[in-house]
Amino acid sequence: RAIITRQCGFLDCSDCANGFRQTHSYVCFQDRTRLSGCSSPRIRTIVIQMTLTAVIFILVSLSDCQVIQEPPAVIVYSNNVSSDTGSLVIISCTVFAIPLPNITWTVTNQYGSTHIVENTSTTIITTSALTVQNYTYATSHLVICNTTENDTGTYTCSGSNQVNGSSLTVTSEEFGVAIRDVNECALNISGCRHVCTNTMGSYYCSCYPGYQLQADLRICSDINECLPNGGSGPCEQCCTNTIGSFSCSCHSGYIQSASGLSCNDIDECVMNTSGCSQNCTNTIGSYNCSC
Repeated sequence: RAIITRQCGFLDCSDCANGFRQTHSYVCFQDRTRLSGCSSPRIRTIVIQMTLTAVIFILVSLSDCQVIQEPPAVIVYSNNVSSDTGSLVIISCTVFAIPLPNITWTVTNQYGSTHIVENTSTTIITTSALTVQNYTYATSHLVICNTTENDTGTYTCSGSNQVNGSSLTVTSEEFGVAIRDVNECALNISGCRHVCTNTMGSYYCSCYPGYQLQADLRICSDINECLPNGGSGPCEQCCTNTIGSFSCSCHSGYIQSASGLSCNDIDECVMNTSGCSQNCTNTIGSYNCSC
């Protein structure tokens, strides 16, 4: 793309080197051209500015040309992105214009179209605009950290500036970002000791009955069901804790009920287990013999 600027005339490769040696790589070459507004064919020198992102910008310098304003044009050099949840995604675009363009980002997904603003997981980095003989551009990088399924959608960048008193905006093509769920349970990378349940973009651990999840949300430890009620837990009389469970028992003279938790008195007289030779009197948990 050629931009006509006010400083025309010959710009040889030594000038090119002097102008860009400090911070930029450069290539110079010459050819012949005639442009409207210039008095005669001239040798033009094209300076190709190459950044790390491999975006190429071209500057043409000819004599007797006028300063002009250029509406924004967008170069998007990110492809469609497919990534796993929890990953880092960077999408970038460059807008060049005269004067300096402003860049904004928009995402369209299941929730509609939204203008993107920075938050704890999204950062917008716009590089310092380079100005070469009134030729300006800006590069914006949209950085999404720890991606979730909510980041799936189509993204566009827009560049805007003022040209001859009018506000002009150009929008890039849409390019997609698809965030895939990682099934940590199936891959056995969750760290859950008992039960792993996969969710979109995450997972959670749970424990078998009789166990409780520890602070790390992965390890399960036994629940001592006998601790409450002074050591009897849910049992009416005696409680014995076991790994992952418990058991109830009764004092002498009692028998466990059908529930296994409570105890019923044994009537030794009725059951004829007292051993009394004459009279037997049942009591709660015991009995008495008399003559």
